[in-house]
Amino acid sequence: MNILGIGFPELLLIFLIAFLVLGPKRMFRFSKDLGSYVRKFNSKKDEFQDLIDKEIKDVQIDKEEQYGKQDRDQPEE
Repeated sequence: MNILGIGFPELLLIFLIAFLVLGPKRMFRFSKDLGSYVRKFNSKKDEFQDLIDKEIKDVQIDKEEQYGKQDRDQPEE
C-alpha cells in the first residue's frame, strides 16, 4: 500500500504520533470530524464536476445548433 508516497510504516508512525499528541478521546473525535470533512469535500467536488459537465454539454449543444443554422442559411449549389 503506497498512498501519496506514504507506505504502511510511515502511516503507522503518523497514527502513533497523533495518538500520543491527541489522546484516545480526542483522536476519535478528530477522526470522526476528518471523515465528515472528507465526505463534504467529495460531495462538493462531485457537484462541481456535474456543473462543469452540464456547461460543457450546453456549449456543445449551442455549437451544434449554430452550425446547423449556418448550414441551413447557405444556399444550395
